[in-house]
Amino acid sequence: MPEEREDVEATLQQDTAPDTSQQKRKWRSIDWIAGSTLVAEALLSIIWVIAWAFGYRFEHQLQVYLALVLFILTGGYLALIFCPIFKKNDDPRWFHARILSSGILGGSYAFLLPLVLGMAEGSAASLGTSNGYAGSSASALRQAILFATGGLIAITALGETRRKNEQEKLQHNENTLKDRRAERRERYFRAIEQLASTEATIRMGGVYTLVGLIDEWLEEKSLKREDRIKEGQVIIHNLCAYIRSPFDLASQYKELSYDIPSGIYQDNSKHELFYKNRNIFKSEQDVRLTIIKEIHDRLYKPSENTLYKSTPGSWSIFSYNFSGSTFFYPIDFSKSHYKKFVIFSNSRYYSQANFYDCHYYENTEFWGSTYHDSAYFGNCIYHNKDSWVNFNSSTYYGYATFAKSIYSCISSFDGSTYCSLHTSLGSIYHKRASFSNSVYTYTSDNSDSIYNDKVNFNDSIYHEPVYYNSKYNSDSDFSGSVFYGSIIFNKKPSSSEFSNKVPIFYNIESQRNSLFNSRENEFSTKNYKINPIDLNTEKIPYECLLLTYDQNKYIKNTFQEIIYEKDNMHTSQQPQERQECLRKIQSLAEELRNWRDEVTTVKLKVEDVAAEDTKS
Repeated sequence: MPEEREDVEATLQQDTAPDTSQQKRKWRSIDWIAGSTLVAEALLSIIWVIAWAFGYRFEHQLQVYLALVLFILTGGYLALIFCPIFKKNDDPRWFHARILSSGILGGSYAFLLPLVLGMAEGSAASLGTSNGYAGSSASALRQAILFATGGLIAITALGETRRKNEQEKLQHNENTLKDRRAERRERYFRAIEQLASTEATIRMGGVYTLVGLIDEWLEEKSLKREDRIKEGQVIIHNLCAYIRSPFDLASQYKELSYDIPSGIYQDNSKHELFYKNRNIFKSEQDVRLTIIKEIHDRLYKPSENTLYKSTPGSWSIFSYNFSGSTFFYPIDFSKSHYKKFVIFSNSRYYSQANFYDCHYYENTEFWGSTYHDSAYFGNCIYHNKDSWVNFNSSTYYGYATFAKSIYSCISSFDGSTYCSLHTSLGSIYHKRASFSNSVYTYTSDNSDSIYNDKVNFNDSIYHEPVYYNSKYNSDSDFSGSVFYGSIIFNKKPSSSEFSNKVPIFYNIESQRNSLFNSRENEFSTKNYKINPIDLNTEKIPYECLLLTYDQNKYIKNTFQEIIYEKDNMHTSQQPQERQECLRKIQSLAEELRNWRDEVTTVKLKVEDVAAEDTKS
């Protein structure tokens, strides 16, 4: 952190003195314009003198010469006017050059233009004559030009004064912004130092300071939007980093959540340690919950729209990375809107996790996470069809719901383990969805959903009934799975509908079939006559088999072990015992997957293998 501070201070204190060599290059333009004008006039004069010396005479020769002089002067003047505009140069020397050239040009026009037009000067005594009238016109023209020149100079001076005022105002705003930046950075560094304090109150002060700084940056109208977001994003990274930071007492969540000593603190000699650790635990909970709450409160705004219960908040424009976090406190991110990517992967949730009614607009990652309590992901909308959402390799020890969600993007739930009720009913999947290689200890309800693209339920194990009464508008793959409980495609009042192809229970390419324990399945569909699920004499799909006695016994015993270890995990008062239960559950789930791979792989006969070799 000190190095970062030094870098920022070095940036703030860098020398901003103008480059004199560059300034000189800018001023040369004026010299070029003035020089070119003089050279053109000199050449014109030389040509005129030579012509006169050799006796070339033509009518109105002087007028032509003077007109060319005015033309050259006008060209030089216009160059002085437009050159700084094209060069975007506000050097004050351009102003002085414009003032001087305006006077020269105006005076030249005042005295030369009447001559070019052939106006006689006349006198005051001849005002009544025609010549007098001409003389009066010449004087009037000259006077008008001089007045116009004076007005032009005045307007130029007023414009320069206004430019200087605006420049001074801009400089003042820049200096003020610079001062505000320096002050905010100083507060930022102090807040970061506060987060490292051993005192919870000081850490809490640092949190509120950082939150306030983000709001200030977002309200800084003198900065571009992308710059405001950039400044706020830096602080968001720090808040997320604090949430991701490890906490030694997190594994004692259960014991330290009680008001009286229990578990490892039951011994009288450890009571004092319990109250000490409990205070530390509760204080750290409060700090982290404050961060989560402050972020959550700015990720949404209540909406009167019945379709969307919330709209994006002021902090929805940031990206969030909570990967690898341990949440030893309840999490509530419901109704949140994420305009950029959000990462919750490889995290552990000891308490309830609420992600209900959320909106995601970019890539979303929850993979590799463990949920000890209920996890709510229902009523969510994933808007961006070019993004993805990843829930792979997660473990749910409590109730897990993904019901009534809308997935416009690719969604993946592969390799997950559900040790309690799972539901994703009433959801819509517009792009490919995958639930492969998963283990379901209890009922899984996927009914009343719509799959508009390919969906994979293959290579999974179901201990309890599973409901698939939904609408399938593309390929659906159930091969390589083991159904210890019933499989239901028709559950009144709704039934399954296959608009494209019949579901796959036997994959010819991978040589994987499905195994069933019960004949009490429901394979009837709404459009049975169009896309029937052909059943064999065992009332299961063709090429599929019933579980053998030994296979049935193995599944029953393994799932009983998983349930036993899960119950022990929830009732145990020892952190080490709970960790051991988790390890056993994960080991049993992996063992089930390996066993499933073996029993669902079709063993080809010798003659079939020989035939395949001949074809190849």
